[in-house]
Amino acid sequence: MIQIRDVLQSRFGKTDQAVELFKRLPQLAPTTAPDIRFNVLTDISGPMYTIVSEQVAADFDAWEKLRAQVNALPNFDQWFKDFQLFIEGGRREYYTVEGAYDNWSRPGVIVVREVYRAYKWQIRPAVTLLQRYGALLADRGVGQRPRILTDASGPMFQAVIEIETESMQAWETHRRSLFREPEFKVWFVQLCNVAEAGAHEFFRVEHTSER
Repeated sequence: MIQIRDVLQSRFGKTDQAVELFKRLPQLAPTTAPDIRFNVLTDISGPMYTIVSEQVAADFDAWEKLRAQVNALPNFDQWFKDFQLFIEGGRREYYTVEGAYDNWSRPGVIVVREVYRAYKWQIRPAVTLLQRYGALLADRGVGQRPRILTDASGPMFQAVIEIETESMQAWETHRRSLFREPEFKVWFVQLCNVAEAGAHEFFRVEHTSER
């Protein structure tokens, strides 16, 4: 599977209108379209008024087929005119899904996104470690529904874990407890041998759907 992330900058103060616009987008897709999962997230950290349109497809061909069908629909022109009223710009990112991929449970939950830069040619060991990390987070109640991604575009040697948590407070409290556990300390030493840098991003789920 692949994940397609459109990371968009809404006009100042227009995030709510942009979110409502993106909630309408799945309704444009023809019923014969391939299976596509679609979520909308907004920023909690990073640049303000950021919207992420997150799509997951079986492969690039399935996603390209759906995009072509939607763009050809008569009502897409009006949707895109509205899009231009609320969105100033953005970028598109592609990721390969590594293993299981559960959709987010509901609107309102927090998505924590940890992006790691692996050492050259260490992406596979990094993926294995992040899969263990996701299982550890879920087992200790820090988060749930972990997913692992690797770069299909952009900077090379990126490994990403995304995981859902109930709140920022729950994430911070449970994670601090996890840091004190011997199993985590061993895992972190191993991670330091395959990754040289990382970054946290936090988003709120505004909309989730699955065709």
